[in-house]
Amino acid sequence: MEGSSFVRRVLLACAVVLVFVALSALMVAARDLLPLIFGAVLIAVVLNAMAKKLARWLPGFLGQTGRVSLVIASLLLLAGLTTYSFANSAAQKTMQFRDRIQESFQESVETLRDQPVIGEQLPEKEELPSMMPSSGKSLGLLKNFFTSTFGGLVDVLILFFLALYFAVSPEKYRVGVIRLLPLSWRTHVSELMSDSSETLWRWMIGRLIAMALVGILFGVGLSFIGVPMPLELGVFAGLVTFIPNIGGVAAVVPALLLSFQEGTSAMVAVLVLYLAIQTVESYFITPMIQERQVELPPAMVILAQILGGIIFGFWGVVFATPMVAVSMLWINRLYVEEWLEA
Repeated sequence: MEGSSFVRRVLLACAVVLVFVALSALMVAARDLLPLIFGAVLIAVVLNAMAKKLARWLPGFLGQTGRVSLVIASLLLLAGLTTYSFANSAAQKTMQFRDRIQESFQESVETLRDQPVIGEQLPEKEELPSMMPSSGKSLGLLKNFFTSTFGGLVDVLILFFLALYFAVSPEKYRVGVIRLLPLSWRTHVSELMSDSSETLWRWMIGRLIAMALVGILFGVGLSFIGVPMPLELGVFAGLVTFIPNIGGVAAVVPALLLSFQEGTSAMVAVLVLYLAIQTVESYFITPMIQERQVELPPAMVILAQILGGIIFGFWGVVFATPMVAVSMLWINRLYVEEWLEA
């Protein structure tokens, strides 16, 4: 009997080790998918929180699916109106911008022609299109662009549909996960999942505050500089600020292009404004707000973005901070409070 009991314990230990190794290998192999799953959970938590707010304002109005659908439709409508406004304003400036670039290019070429050495090396007539990359290089750049864009669209679709399914019936997935755990763990893990949802919601509120501040500062600064479309550019800057670091670069590019019409001094002013706002947002606004909202130390916010980018790539940078916030919650509850300080 003792021998058979020992064999069962050995087999059980081997099975646990094998399952752990298999799960670890699966996580390494699917590490690009993990931040997408987490991002879908984050979006689902936000949609559910907004749907609950809607239920308080309109009690008995629709069901869970209807409220979530109404929230999604409202957000898509707002995004569509913002995109249309920006694109409509930008289209009016495109022709002027192209002509201005051509004029500036011709002026630069004429200035170079007056130089005794450089002028001799230039053709008699040079047009801007002739300075563009060759067809072979252009095809290579086009191929890389469509490849990266297609991959990004697939990721966005995965993120959207996962978030939609999680938001429409959250209890189904919550109960399914909890039933995989031993009975003695279920109550505690259920409480942890509820607290994690609250942490993610508070993090999103903090992020929205930071995005609003960046958008307001950028829009007001551009209006003082005299750049066209300051309101649209400010809204765009606030939206893309959701993506740390990369979003700031995406926000300044259209502002620099439009400031080109106002002269070199305007471009320099836009660049200085961008660097100032980016520095304040990255090292002061976001860390301080996140420390207040989710009790996340400012240094952890910066380190989370760096490590998230190294391990998970682009989506790791996007969702690094909320992942660390939830991880710290679970570590404090399960390891520090339940084991170290028990």
